Amino acid sequence: MTEPDPGSSYEAAGVSIERGDEATSLMRASVESTHGPGVVPNAGGFAGLYALSGLREPILASTIDGVGTKVLVAGTVGRYASLGADIVNHCANDVLATGATPLVFLDYVASGRLDPATVAEVVRGAAEACQSLGISLIGGETAEMPGLYAGDDLDIVGSCMGACEREDVVTGQGVEVGDAVIGLPSSGLHTNGYTLARKVLEDASLSYDGVPEGWDETVGDAYLEPHRAYVREVSALRRTIGVRGMAHITGGGLPGNLSRALGGKGARLYEGSWEEPAVFGLIRALGGIPEDEMRRVFNLGVGFCAVVKGDDAEEAVGVLRDAGCEARRIGEVVEAGGIEFVPGA
Repeated sequence: MTEPDPGSSYEAAGVSIERGDEATSLMRASVESTHGPGVVPNAGGFAGLYALSGLREPILASTIDGVGTKVLVAGTVGRYASLGADIVNHCANDVLATGATPLVFLDYVASGRLDPATVAEVVRGAAEACQSLGISLIGGETAEMPGLYAGDDLDIVGSCMGACEREDVVTGQGVEVGDAVIGLPSSGLHTNGYTLARKVLEDASLSYDGVPEGWDETVGDAYLEPHRAYVREVSALRRTIGVRGMAHITGGGLPGNLSRALGGKGARLYEGSWEEPAVFGLIRALGGIPEDEMRRVFNLGVGFCAVVKGDDAEEAVGVLRDAGCEARRIGEVVEAGGIEFVPGA
């Protein structure tokens, strides 16, 4: 029988248990800072525990997603904290769109070679986002997988779970013709379309350090602007007005996401009724990208939509603005025909 090579080890193969332990140690305080009364102490446990209370007929809503190739922009710029906020806010908005309140979050960070400081920076960003939204970060995982990931490449994924009463679930089935579509502004690219957004820069040989004419920030700053969360604003809206449909505008843009919130009906959206962040104009011009493709890939300035009765539109916009969100009425529900863009009304 061949004796094992005394020099063989997990470390020699490319995986360091010590680096993983260091990353865990560096992030522990950030994680624990998000724990509210619902978190059940479970030191050393294999899963996070959370106590649901105050609901008569609770419905759980859960989602999982990743930051995608936005991590490549962060690696080039050398700034990772915003990625933690990105994945928390993205997942929280998905849960929010069902009618549920986001409650708990878990993160997953993988790399070919873990850098404990970078992982801790990502998790600190996630913890800060969780704190701002009243979400508990109850668990996570770090993985070092040389061969699957190259060098310091990162993959960042998050999962969020929320809950609500069964009667508060929003499916879009109550949407009616004539209802108003309210658009909540995005902060920019959010976490979608980065493969195309990066390619147009590369093809034009532009640097993330560049400041386009008329801008007061670098391209890297614009590309790394965190994904906006809408939890507090939409919660304020729902306390005041009946909301019939909600959509988080992610990959697929307005055509691919708003249609999921209309219960089989269509919508007519008014061109020019919302402000488009300058980053989209840059991408459109650099790549010569057709408008239909821009609408299909990017949010173009609308990060979330709420559908309310037409008579409630003005009040809905007022409530959202009072909550700090410059919302606008951007369209109306029609009988069918998908999502149509028409000259501004």
